[in-house]
Amino acid sequence: MDDQSMKEHSELEETKESIPTEPILVTEFDPKRRELAIAYTRTARLYSIRLMIISIIISIGVLLSRVTVIFRDLLNEYGMEDPFIITGIFFIIGFLIVNITELPVSFYLHSKLSRKYGLSKLANKRWFLRYFKGIIIGFMISFPLFEGFYWLLITFPDIWWFWASIILILFTIIFSNLVPIIILPLFFKFDPLEETHPELSAELVQMTQQIGIKITRAFIWRIGEIATTSNAALLGLGNTRRIIIADTILDKYTTNEIKWILAHEIGHYKHHDFWKKMAIISFTTVLIFLLTHLMFTPLAIVFGYSSVIGDVSGIPVIGVCFWILSFIIDIPSLWYSRKQEVVTDNFASSIIMNPIVAKSLFIKMADQNLSDIDPPWWEKLFFMSHPSISERIRDVEKNIEHPDK
Repeated sequence: MDDQSMKEHSELEETKESIPTEPILVTEFDPKRRELAIAYTRTARLYSIRLMIISIIISIGVLLSRVTVIFRDLLNEYGMEDPFIITGIFFIIGFLIVNITELPVSFYLHSKLSRKYGLSKLANKRWFLRYFKGIIIGFMISFPLFEGFYWLLITFPDIWWFWASIILILFTIIFSNLVPIIILPLFFKFDPLEETHPELSAELVQMTQQIGIKITRAFIWRIGEIATTSNAALLGLGNTRRIIIADTILDKYTTNEIKWILAHEIGHYKHHDFWKKMAIISFTTVLIFLLTHLMFTPLAIVFGYSSVIGDVSGIPVIGVCFWILSFIIDIPSLWYSRKQEVVTDNFASSIIMNPIVAKSLFIKMADQNLSDIDPPWWEKLFFMSHPSISERIRDVEKNIEHPDK
């Protein structure tokens, strides 16, 4: 082969390598990714258990030490009597302590888990910038909520739980509406899907209209710069409702797989799952606040705190009540969420009636995100809002093969 032929051959090979590979359906998990997923999930699970135990020990230590009572008395000695100033100081100091404590924990999760196993692309500097941006936004949202919460406790000590429930429910609805247009753009870039993938955008919008959901915009969720994981969602309410698809999905998933993901999300809207979820949140919020109101005085007396619920030094008692009640109530709530996911999986399978598509999708997402396809029972019971990958594959295959059962 002469030099010119070798040059042409080399250019042809480079051209072939530059042509993107068309996504295909898969039927088997990648053995190497499964090994990596097992190592990753085991490490993450063990670390989470240790962290939870440490958090419980610290919380009990704060409760028993009555350090908040000592600090309140110290503020009073320096002439600070205004309850809202004291509440603000408590929040600021508590916020700083919590975030300073969580910083090394979060950095460990980033550097020793996400980056080590290839799920994060963020350099340390960019990670810190995003982390502190999250802290600032979190402070701006939580500070007025905390002050408002204690204003209710002080002003309406007998029925605070009712007004707090109403305000929190309204805040949740409003916040859900603002997330896709205000919060997410602070951390991610979004580009109109129609500009880069006009055919796919048209197909997705057309599918939503055929199903009966009015959505006119679809966006590429630019997470590929910071992570290798995949995600997609249907976010917002009314005029803010939009399709968002991670760029890490577009080059690895077939059109039918992407349509299946969207059909699953549409299923939540078709079955009014958002409002069902809001009804559950409303009920559990009222229940947690009411039970906390009833439990506070006897627990405060037992642990040596003031029986006045509006006294901010009693925050450890309220915190323990919230944690215990939320942990218990989460069990049936998570169970119901898993049931909803099964229904919406079946809905998606009724739109894209090919079990190979759904199976391929679950396999790709599990391998890409290093998910545990069959986690232990206790993890599913106490922490998981979705069924396991293996369960979802079995369910969609059974539903399509035997739709009447």
